[in-house]
Amino acid sequence: MYRILVASSIAIFTFLVIMGPLTYRSLIPALEFEAKNHLISVREIKKMQIQNFFYERYGDVHVLAKNPIVVQSLPRFSNAFKSAGLDSSSYKQVDTYYGPLLEHYQRQYGYQNILLADKDGNVVFGVKRDEYLGTNLKTGVFSSFTIGEVFKEGLNNIKFSDLTWCEETKDFIFLGASPVYDLSNNLLGLVVVEIPFSKIDHILLQRDGLGETGEIYVVGEDNFMRSKSRFLKQNTILKLEIDTEATKDALAGHTDIKVIKDYRNIPVLSAYTPLENLRDVTWVLLVEIDKKEAFYAVLALKTKLIIICTIIAVITIIYLYFYFRKRRLQSELLTP
Repeated sequence: MYRILVASSIAIFTFLVIMGPLTYRSLIPALEFEAKNHLISVREIKKMQIQNFFYERYGDVHVLAKNPIVVQSLPRFSNAFKSAGLDSSSYKQVDTYYGPLLEHYQRQYGYQNILLADKDGNVVFGVKRDEYLGTNLKTGVFSSFTIGEVFKEGLNNIKFSDLTWCEETKDFIFLGASPVYDLSNNLLGLVVVEIPFSKIDHILLQRDGLGETGEIYVVGEDNFMRSKSRFLKQNTILKLEIDTEATKDALAGHTDIKVIKDYRNIPVLSAYTPLENLRDVTWVLLVEIDKKEAFYAVLALKTKLIIICTIIAVITIIYLYFYFRKRRLQSELLTP
């Protein structure tokens, strides 16, 4: 009986002291790797989607600038505008013919608006008659605004702006511009498109597999958010400054995944990366999830191992207590 007891004690001791830690050391890294790898996969998918979005928009505006409708209509709108203004019969005649065709492209590409500006800076057409129509982007009130900067640089090459506020829609948009040339390669002006922020927002809102605390967001080179926070009710686009270890590292050009404190001062697992080749836009992408949720499986395993080891230890101690108590009583009875 004594030998059985000793063997049992050794087996239990072996499990508690050796097998428990070995199990912990082998499984915990695997679970942590799985959590990190999942976040990295989401980061790379979102990075590809956002970069593809910009590549496609560059291609769209480039093709639109070469479209025969745009090439034909821009000088006609410009001549009618300069000769008699937007409300003249000659302008309305041009608008009646080309307006519906350009409106078709606006709907087809999903733009908020399409504008035509001649090389002198006059905004001579807009599918939607917004505040820019009839103004001059070289010398007018909007010359120092984002659209004015886009016009100046867009006369030479395709130019895209960062997010900018659109008063008409009360939302943010991108501005994209491309020079327009005639068949003799003479510069006519440029086409400007307004791209809704919702196109990017739709990509960022798809958080499948990120649980209850996962978030995907974008930060610009000025450290301000270019997306909406899922945790804050107020608008955070161009208003909330993010100055975390992850944003600093990503803006320095590095791609990594690590545990940091986010803009809420909460520990999170953050997978971050610069968004590459966005031409005129410098953004970084962050995919984050609260540390507790990211490593929930690790914590659950730790808890289970502790519970199992505790139960075995308690049972062993109780068994040994009663065993030695019984032996002591038997010894006392046998003693004369």
